[in-house]
Amino acid sequence: MELGLLTLGDHRADPVAGARTSQAERHRDILEYLSYAEPAGFDAVFVGEHHFSDFITSAPPVFLAWLAGRTSTITLGSGVTLLPHHDPVKVAEDFATLDVVSDGRAEMWVGRGVEPKVYGHFGQDAKQAVDMEREALELLIKLWTERDVTWSGEYRPPLDNVTLQPRPIQQPHIPIKVAVSREESALRAAELGLGITLTMLAFDPAKLGPVVSTYRDAFAAAGHAHEPWVDLHAHVHVAPTSQEARDHLSVYQAPFQKWVFAKRFGVSEDEVELPPRIVDFASPECAIVNGSPSEVVDRIATFTSRAPIDRVTYQGDYGGQPWPIVMRSLDLFCSVMDELKALRHHAGASA
Repeated sequence: MELGLLTLGDHRADPVAGARTSQAERHRDILEYLSYAEPAGFDAVFVGEHHFSDFITSAPPVFLAWLAGRTSTITLGSGVTLLPHHDPVKVAEDFATLDVVSDGRAEMWVGRGVEPKVYGHFGQDAKQAVDMEREALELLIKLWTERDVTWSGEYRPPLDNVTLQPRPIQQPHIPIKVAVSREESALRAAELGLGITLTMLAFDPAKLGPVVSTYRDAFAAAGHAHEPWVDLHAHVHVAPTSQEARDHLSVYQAPFQKWVFAKRFGVSEDEVELPPRIVDFASPECAIVNGSPSEVVDRIATFTSRAPIDRVTYQGDYGGQPWPIVMRSLDLFCSVMDELKALRHHAGASA
Protein backbone atom coordinates (compact mmCIF):
# COMPACT_ATOMS: atom_id res chain seq x y z
CA MET A 1 0.00 0.00 0.00
CA GLU A 2 1.22 3.50 -0.84
CA LEU A 3 1.24 6.43 1.56
CA GLY A 4 0.54 10.05 0.63
CA LEU A 5 0.90 13.39 2.42
CA LEU A 6 -1.72 16.09 1.90
CA THR A 7 -2.31 19.70 2.88
CA LEU A 8 -5.48 21.71 2.34
CA GLY A 9 -3.75 24.88 3.50
CA ASP A 10 -6.21 26.16 6.09
CA HIS A 11 -4.98 29.28 7.85
CA ARG A 12 -6.58 29.19 11.28
CA ALA A 13 -5.66 30.83 14.54
CA ASP A 14 -4.46 28.54 17.31
CA PRO A 15 -7.61 28.17 19.47
CA VAL A 16 -5.45 28.02 22.62
CA ALA A 17 -2.95 30.82 21.98
CA GLY A 18 -5.40 32.86 19.92
CA ALA A 19 -2.65 33.90 17.49
CA ARG A 20 -2.51 33.29 13.77
CA THR A 21 0.67 33.17 11.71
CA SER A 22 1.08 35.43 8.70
CA GLN A 23 0.09 34.01 5.32
CA ALA A 24 3.75 34.03 4.30
CA GLU A 25 4.70 31.98 7.36
CA ARG A 26 1.88 29.54 6.72
CA HIS A 27 3.10 29.04 3.17
CA ARG A 28 6.66 28.45 4.42
CA ASP A 29 5.35 25.86 6.88
CA ILE A 30 3.43 24.10 4.11
CA LEU A 31 6.55 23.94 1.97
CA GLU A 32 8.51 22.48 4.91
CA TYR A 33 5.76 19.90 5.46
CA LEU A 34 5.64 18.88 1.80
CA SER A 35 9.44 18.82 1.49
CA TYR A 36 9.52 16.29 4.34
CA ALA A 37 7.64 13.72 2.27
CA GLU A 38 10.15 12.26 -0.19
CA PRO A 39 13.08 11.82 2.26
CA ALA A 40 10.69 10.27 4.79
CA GLY A 41 9.46 7.64 2.32
CA PHE A 42 6.02 8.90 1.31
CA ASP A 43 4.95 7.94 -2.20
CA ALA A 44 2.96 11.07 -3.06
CA VAL A 45 2.17 14.62 -1.97
CA PHE A 46 -1.06 16.53 -2.59
CA VAL A 47 -2.02 20.20 -2.34
CA GLY A 48 -5.66 21.24 -2.08
CA GLU A 49 -7.42 24.12 -3.84
CA HIS A 50 -9.83 26.65 -2.34
CA HIS A 51 -10.90 30.17 -3.24
CA PHE A 52 -11.97 33.28 -1.29
CA SER A 53 -11.45 31.43 1.97
CA ASP A 54 -9.16 30.96 4.95
CA PHE A 55 -7.99 27.89 3.09
CA ILE A 56 -5.21 29.78 1.33
CA THR A 57 -3.75 27.28 -1.17
CA SER A 58 -5.56 28.54 -4.26
CA ALA A 59 -2.95 27.47 -6.84
CA PRO A 60 -1.75 23.86 -6.30
CA PRO A 61 0.31 23.70 -9.55
CA VAL A 62 2.59 26.44 -8.18
CA PHE A 63 3.42 24.37 -5.07
CA LEU A 64 3.81 21.23 -7.15
CA ALA A 65 6.13 22.88 -9.68
CA TRP A 66 8.27 24.14 -6.77
CA LEU A 67 8.47 20.58 -5.44
CA ALA A 68 9.21 19.13 -8.88
CA GLY A 69 12.57 20.89 -8.90
CA ARG A 70 13.46 19.66 -5.41
CA THR A 71 12.41 16.01 -5.64
CA SER A 72 13.08 13.11 -7.97
CA THR A 73 10.71 10.22 -7.27
CA ILE A 74 7.59 11.33 -5.42
CA THR A 75 4.21 11.72 -7.14
CA LEU A 76 3.00 15.34 -7.26
CA GLY A 77 -0.76 15.79 -7.12
CA SER A 78 -3.60 18.20 -6.54
CA GLY A 79 -5.98 17.30 -3.78
CA VAL A 80 -8.34 18.38 -5.33
CA THR A 81 -8.47 20.47 -8.50
CA LEU A 82 -11.89 22.19 -8.47
CA LEU A 83 -12.47 21.37 -12.10
CA PRO A 84 -15.82 23.16 -12.62
CA HIS A 85 -14.13 26.51 -11.82
CA HIS A 86 -11.52 26.14 -14.57
CA ASP A 87 -11.22 25.99 -18.32
CA PRO A 88 -10.25 22.32 -18.81
CA VAL A 89 -7.88 23.33 -21.61
CA LYS A 90 -5.82 25.45 -19.21
CA VAL A 91 -5.89 22.71 -16.55
CA ALA A 92 -4.74 20.19 -19.16
CA GLU A 93 -1.84 22.47 -20.13
CA ASP A 94 -0.81 23.16 -16.53
CA PHE A 95 -0.69 19.51 -15.52
CA ALA A 96 0.89 18.36 -18.78
CA THR A 97 3.64 20.90 -18.10
CA LEU A 98 4.00 19.62 -14.52
CA ASP A 99 4.23 16.08 -15.89
CA VAL A 100 6.99 17.08 -18.30
CA VAL A 101 9.12 19.06 -15.83
CA SER A 102 8.77 16.33 -13.17
CA ASP A 103 9.62 13.53 -15.64
CA GLY A 104 6.17 11.92 -15.45
CA ARG A 105 5.19 12.38 -11.80
CA ALA A 106 1.98 14.44 -12.04
CA GLU A 107 -1.37 13.29 -10.67
CA MET A 108 -4.72 15.06 -10.43
CA TRP A 109 -7.56 14.63 -7.99
CA VAL A 110 -10.71 16.35 -9.18
CA GLY A 111 -13.79 17.46 -7.29
CA ARG A 112 -16.54 20.06 -7.04
CA GLY A 113 -15.64 21.56 -3.65
CA VAL A 114 -17.60 21.94 -0.43
CA GLU A 115 -18.47 25.65 -0.57
CA PRO A 116 -21.44 26.19 -2.92
CA LYS A 117 -21.27 29.99 -2.65
CA VAL A 118 -17.91 29.98 -4.44
CA TYR A 119 -19.72 29.09 -7.66
CA GLY A 120 -21.45 32.47 -7.53
CA HIS A 121 -18.09 34.24 -7.32
CA PHE A 122 -17.11 32.49 -10.56
CA GLY A 123 -20.43 33.41 -12.20
CA GLN A 124 -21.54 29.78 -12.11
CA ASP A 125 -24.59 27.85 -10.93
CA ALA A 126 -23.68 25.26 -8.29
CA LYS A 127 -26.62 23.14 -9.45
CA GLN A 128 -24.73 22.53 -12.70
CA ALA A 129 -21.54 21.41 -10.96
CA VAL A 130 -21.99 17.68 -11.66
CA ASP A 131 -22.53 18.25 -15.38
CA MET A 132 -19.71 20.77 -15.56
CA GLU A 133 -17.31 18.34 -13.93
CA ARG A 134 -18.35 15.49 -16.22
CA GLU A 135 -17.89 17.56 -19.38
CA ALA A 136 -14.54 18.92 -18.21
CA LEU A 137 -13.25 15.45 -17.33
CA GLU A 138 -14.14 14.07 -20.73
CA LEU A 139 -12.45 16.98 -22.51
CA LEU A 140 -9.39 16.76 -20.25
CA ILE A 141 -8.85 13.11 -21.12
CA LYS A 142 -9.45 13.78 -24.81
CA LEU A 143 -6.85 16.55 -24.88
CA TRP A 144 -4.24 14.37 -23.17
CA THR A 145 -4.83 11.28 -25.30
CA GLU A 146 -5.65 12.64 -28.78
CA ARG A 147 -4.22 15.04 -31.31
CA ASP A 148 -6.14 17.30 -33.70
CA VAL A 149 -9.07 17.53 -31.30
CA THR A 150 -12.38 18.89 -32.56
CA TRP A 151 -14.92 19.19 -29.75
CA SER A 152 -18.03 21.04 -28.66
CA GLY A 153 -19.80 21.15 -25.31
CA GLU A 154 -22.10 23.23 -23.15
CA TYR A 155 -19.76 25.02 -20.78
CA ARG A 156 -16.84 26.30 -22.89
CA PRO A 157 -16.35 27.41 -26.51
CA PRO A 158 -15.79 24.65 -29.08
CA LEU A 159 -12.38 23.49 -30.24
CA ASP A 160 -11.47 23.05 -33.88
CA ASN A 161 -8.53 20.81 -34.73
CA VAL A 162 -6.25 21.66 -31.78
CA THR A 163 -3.42 19.65 -30.26
CA LEU A 164 -2.55 20.30 -26.64
CA GLN A 165 1.07 21.24 -25.96
CA PRO A 166 3.14 20.07 -24.23
CA ARG A 167 2.17 16.43 -24.43
CA PRO A 168 2.17 14.67 -21.04
CA ILE A 169 4.79 11.99 -20.47
CA GLN A 170 2.48 9.48 -18.75
CA GLN A 171 0.38 7.26 -20.98
CA PRO A 172 -2.43 6.95 -21.77
CA HIS A 173 -2.81 10.10 -19.65
CA ILE A 174 -1.92 11.68 -16.32
CA PRO A 175 -3.58 9.69 -13.50
CA ILE A 176 -6.92 11.16 -12.39
CA LYS A 177 -8.72 10.35 -9.14
CA VAL A 178 -12.28 11.59 -8.63
CA ALA A 179 -13.28 12.70 -5.12
CA VAL A 180 -16.41 10.73 -4.18
CA SER A 181 -18.66 10.47 -1.15
CA ARG A 182 -21.58 8.60 -2.73
CA GLU A 183 -21.99 5.52 -4.86
CA GLU A 184 -23.32 7.60 -7.79
CA SER A 185 -20.04 9.52 -8.02
CA ALA A 186 -18.06 6.29 -7.78
CA LEU A 187 -20.07 4.84 -10.67
CA ARG A 188 -19.27 7.81 -12.91
CA ALA A 189 -15.56 7.49 -12.15
CA ALA A 190 -15.68 3.75 -12.89
CA GLU A 191 -17.38 4.32 -16.25
CA LEU A 192 -14.59 6.71 -17.27
CA GLY A 193 -11.90 4.32 -16.05
CA LEU A 194 -10.66 6.73 -13.38
CA GLY A 195 -9.51 6.18 -9.82
CA ILE A 196 -11.36 7.46 -6.78
CA THR A 197 -10.38 9.22 -3.58
CA LEU A 198 -12.53 9.10 -0.45
CA THR A 199 -12.46 10.68 2.98
CA MET A 200 -13.99 9.28 6.12
CA LEU A 201 -14.94 12.84 7.07
CA ALA A 202 -17.64 12.77 4.41
CA PHE A 203 -19.50 9.58 5.34
CA ASP A 204 -19.85 6.89 7.97
CA PRO A 205 -16.93 4.41 7.97
CA ALA A 206 -19.42 1.55 7.60
CA LYS A 207 -20.11 2.81 4.06
CA LEU A 208 -16.50 2.46 2.96
CA GLY A 209 -16.88 -1.17 1.91
CA PRO A 210 -20.11 -0.68 -0.09
CA VAL A 211 -18.83 2.41 -1.93
CA VAL A 212 -15.55 0.75 -2.90
CA SER A 213 -17.33 -2.49 -3.88
CA THR A 214 -19.76 -0.58 -6.09
CA TYR A 215 -16.88 1.23 -7.75
CA ARG A 216 -14.79 -1.88 -8.35
CA ASP A 217 -17.74 -3.88 -9.71
CA ALA A 218 -18.64 -1.07 -12.12
CA PHE A 219 -15.00 -0.70 -13.15
CA ALA A 220 -14.78 -4.41 -13.97
CA ALA A 221 -18.11 -4.32 -15.84
CA ALA A 222 -16.85 -1.46 -18.00
CA GLY A 223 -14.06 -3.71 -19.27
CA HIS A 224 -11.13 -1.37 -18.72
CA ALA A 225 -7.72 -2.87 -19.44
CA HIS A 226 -6.07 -1.21 -16.44
CA GLU A 227 -6.67 -1.63 -12.71
CA PRO A 228 -9.03 0.44 -10.52
CA TRP A 229 -7.53 2.68 -7.84
CA VAL A 230 -8.79 3.71 -4.39
CA ASP A 231 -7.16 6.43 -2.30
CA LEU A 232 -8.34 6.92 1.29
CA HIS A 233 -7.67 10.35 2.77
CA ALA A 234 -7.69 10.81 6.54
CA HIS A 235 -7.03 13.45 9.15
CA VAL A 236 -4.31 11.96 11.34
CA HIS A 237 -2.78 12.88 14.68
CA VAL A 238 -0.12 10.72 16.32
CA ALA A 239 1.28 11.30 19.82
CA PRO A 240 3.54 9.28 22.14
CA THR A 241 0.41 7.96 23.88
CA SER A 242 -3.16 7.56 22.71
CA GLN A 243 -4.49 9.67 25.57
CA GLU A 244 -2.19 12.53 24.64
CA ALA A 245 -3.41 12.33 21.04
CA ARG A 246 -7.04 12.48 22.12
CA ASP A 247 -6.44 15.32 24.59
CA HIS A 248 -4.84 17.29 21.78
CA LEU A 249 -7.67 16.61 19.33
CA SER A 250 -10.31 17.63 21.86
CA VAL A 251 -8.86 21.13 21.68
CA TYR A 252 -7.93 21.39 17.99
CA GLN A 253 -10.22 19.10 15.99
CA ALA A 254 -13.77 20.06 17.00
CA PRO A 255 -13.41 23.85 16.42
CA PHE A 256 -11.81 23.19 13.06
CA GLN A 257 -14.54 20.78 11.94
CA LYS A 258 -17.31 23.14 13.09
CA TRP A 259 -15.72 25.85 10.98
CA VAL A 260 -15.55 23.54 7.94
CA PHE A 261 -19.14 22.27 8.34
CA ALA A 262 -20.42 25.82 8.75
CA LYS A 263 -18.77 26.83 5.46
CA ARG A 264 -20.10 23.73 3.75
CA PHE A 265 -23.73 24.17 4.79
CA GLY A 266 -23.90 27.95 5.02
CA VAL A 267 -24.75 28.11 8.73
CA SER A 268 -23.08 29.58 11.82
CA GLU A 269 -20.59 27.48 13.73
CA ASP A 270 -22.90 27.54 16.77
CA GLU A 271 -25.51 25.66 14.72
CA VAL A 272 -23.17 22.81 13.81
CA GLU A 273 -23.55 19.51 15.64
CA LEU A 274 -20.68 17.25 14.69
CA PRO A 275 -21.39 13.54 14.10
CA PRO A 276 -19.84 10.97 16.47
CA ARG A 277 -17.57 9.66 13.71
CA ILE A 278 -15.66 12.96 13.93
CA VAL A 279 -15.59 13.71 17.67
CA ASP A 280 -15.59 10.30 19.35
CA PHE A 281 -11.81 10.05 19.20
CA ALA A 282 -11.56 6.91 21.34
CA SER A 283 -13.87 4.91 19.07
CA PRO A 284 -12.24 2.59 16.52
CA GLU A 285 -14.91 3.93 14.11
CA CYS A 286 -13.64 7.50 14.42
CA ALA A 287 -12.89 9.11 11.07
CA ILE A 288 -9.94 10.93 12.65
CA VAL A 289 -7.08 8.44 12.73
CA ASN A 290 -5.45 9.09 16.08
CA GLY A 291 -3.49 7.55 18.91
CA SER A 292 -0.04 6.20 19.63
CA PRO A 293 1.95 4.95 16.63
CA SER A 294 0.82 1.34 17.23
CA GLU A 295 -2.83 2.35 17.59
CA VAL A 296 -2.67 4.35 14.37
CA VAL A 297 -1.44 1.22 12.57
CA ASP A 298 -4.37 -0.74 14.02
CA ARG A 299 -6.91 1.91 13.00
CA ILE A 300 -5.67 2.14 9.43
CA ALA A 301 -5.58 -1.66 9.28
CA THR A 302 -9.28 -1.68 10.25
CA PHE A 303 -10.13 0.56 7.29
CA THR A 304 -8.01 -1.43 4.83
CA SER A 305 -9.64 -4.67 6.01
CA ARG A 306 -13.03 -3.34 4.87
CA ALA A 307 -12.03 -2.53 1.30
CA PRO A 308 -9.02 -2.80 -0.99
CA ILE A 309 -7.15 0.47 -0.52
CA ASP A 310 -4.23 1.37 -2.79
CA ARG A 311 -3.06 4.45 -0.91
CA VAL A 312 -3.74 6.07 2.46
CA THR A 313 -3.13 9.81 2.44
CA TYR A 314 -2.21 11.61 5.68
CA GLN A 315 -3.40 15.14 6.46
CA GLY A 316 -1.98 16.55 9.68
CA ASP A 317 -1.44 20.31 9.33
CA TYR A 318 -4.89 21.65 10.15
CA GLY A 319 -6.72 23.72 12.73
CA GLY A 320 -4.02 26.15 13.83
CA GLN A 321 -2.02 23.53 15.70
CA PRO A 322 1.41 24.53 17.03
CA TRP A 323 3.86 23.71 14.25
CA PRO A 324 6.23 21.61 16.40
CA ILE A 325 3.27 19.37 17.31
CA VAL A 326 2.32 19.02 13.64
CA MET A 327 5.83 17.88 12.76
CA ARG A 328 6.11 15.60 15.81
CA SER A 329 2.96 13.78 14.69
CA LEU A 330 4.44 13.39 11.24
CA ASP A 331 7.68 12.00 12.67
CA LEU A 332 5.79 9.48 14.78
CA PHE A 333 3.68 8.42 11.79
CA CYS A 334 6.87 7.82 9.82
CA SER A 335 8.18 5.56 12.59
CA VAL A 336 5.54 2.98 11.60
CA MET A 337 5.54 3.65 7.87
CA ASP A 338 6.99 0.24 6.99
CA GLU A 339 4.18 -1.49 8.91
CA LEU A 340 1.59 0.64 7.15
CA LYS A 341 2.98 0.01 3.69
CA ALA A 342 2.84 -3.72 4.38
CA LEU A 343 -0.89 -3.68 5.23
CA ARG A 344 -2.10 -4.13 1.68
CA HIS A 345 -0.41 -4.01 -1.68
CA HIS A 346 -2.52 -3.66 -4.79
CA ALA A 347 -0.51 -4.15 -7.95
CA GLY A 348 -1.45 -2.65 -11.27
CA ALA A 349 -1.53 0.60 -13.20
CA SER A 350 -3.40 3.55 -11.80
CA ALA A 351 -6.11 5.45 -13.63
